Amino acid sequence: MKKLGFGIVGCGVISEWHARAISGIEGIVLVGATDRNQDSREKFAGKFGIVAFDTYEQMLACRDIDVVCICTPSGLHSSMAVQAADAGKHIIVEKPMALNLEQADQIIRACDRNYVKLTVISQLRFTEAVSRMKDAVDQGLPGKLVMGNLYMKYYRSQEYYDSSSWRGTWAMDGGGALMNQGIHGIDLLQYIMGDVKSVFAYAKTLARDIEVEDSAAAVLEFENGALGTIQGTTSIYPGFPRVLEVNGTHGTIALQEDSIVKWEIEGQEAPEGILAGPKGKKYQSERNPTDFGIEGHRKQISDMVHAIREDRKPSVDAYEGRKAIEIITAIYESSRTGKPVFLP
Repeated sequence: MKKLGFGIVGCGVISEWHARAISGIEGIVLVGATDRNQDSREKFAGKFGIVAFDTYEQMLACRDIDVVCICTPSGLHSSMAVQAADAGKHIIVEKPMALNLEQADQIIRACDRNYVKLTVISQLRFTEAVSRMKDAVDQGLPGKLVMGNLYMKYYRSQEYYDSSSWRGTWAMDGGGALMNQGIHGIDLLQYIMGDVKSVFAYAKTLARDIEVEDSAAAVLEFENGALGTIQGTTSIYPGFPRVLEVNGTHGTIALQEDSIVKWEIEGQEAPEGILAGPKGKKYQSERNPTDFGIEGHRKQISDMVHAIREDRKPSVDAYEGRKAIEIITAIYESSRTGKPVFLP
């Protein structure tokens, strides 16, 4: 079977995770990469022994490339995804897939008309802890869902925002503590709890010299009747691990990052070893944006490869990626208007 060829656009920090993940998957090969900065693309290509394409258009024209990984600043994701779809390439795009619903729908239409597949990086869905929590909720172990609470009290310094001209801007970041740092947690919250019906929220800039929010709080109502909260910041020192807690009439399950820290189901003992958490290095992405492993990316890219081979939807397709954007943009609208916002 022919190896699937991959290309990466954007040779910044996150591109390393894609390149390393691709190298660990059988049946695929990283062909080349491109970046607007010549020095960046040539250093990246030299490190991984691949072609440095002068332009994105040149990379898209390469017949050896079947899949494009979009690792550019967020504000470029939608236009580059549409361009890749129109070139007949399958797409792996970093979060967020777009900055608003109009852009997300443009991507969906482009993928549909060109019969290509797209997956939005949501690597946390592929961890064992999230899978165990999702299965337990789907089986009804916590009973009727009552509350779903998400706490993402992260820290990003002013120097972090000053390191790139696009960080912390509406035009290129699309938002702050929620759209950039918090989107993974918000994706997990709706993945576990179900679709959101309405939100009422505050989003403020309290600590950083940026355009977008560094602190946000929201109250949610889910379609199933449960209530929930979201707290997201990049303003709280020194930063704390993400916590997701699901409460039902018969039990509670809670995650801290990728470990289950609470499993209390009425009439049951916690499964043996479930509270131990993953072994090995403990990452601190709540304080350091580059301190996380590649295993989630490897699993999600592998899922995309199987989706292409088997002609099925990837586990996190464009419609799934759109859901978190809808929730976040509703939070921003509620904060601006001072009114609850109903979805869709």
